[in-house]
Amino acid sequence: MMVSTQKTKTGKAKAVKSRPKRQEQLIKLLNRKAGTTIKEFQEAFGWQPHTARAAISKLPKAGISVERSDAQKGAVYHIVALV
Repeated sequence: MMVSTQKTKTGKAKAVKSRPKRQEQLIKLLNRKAGTTIKEFQEAFGWQPHTARAAISKLPKAGISVERSDAQKGAVYHIVALV
């Protein structure tokens, strides 16, 4: 979480916390030891399944290698390497 400052109307500086970006949150989920499923993405972000798969498919362009494996609970995705 990043903290920055903003000036208020009175001219005093006020600390403002910025939320983590979606890609940072996505990477955090994929870095878990057990990985993550599409259903977990849906719950975490409120996305439809096709939106979660699209977000995962864009990660290799950012230099992040993602592996998909099949499990009893469905497809599990996890990060193999950060390039």
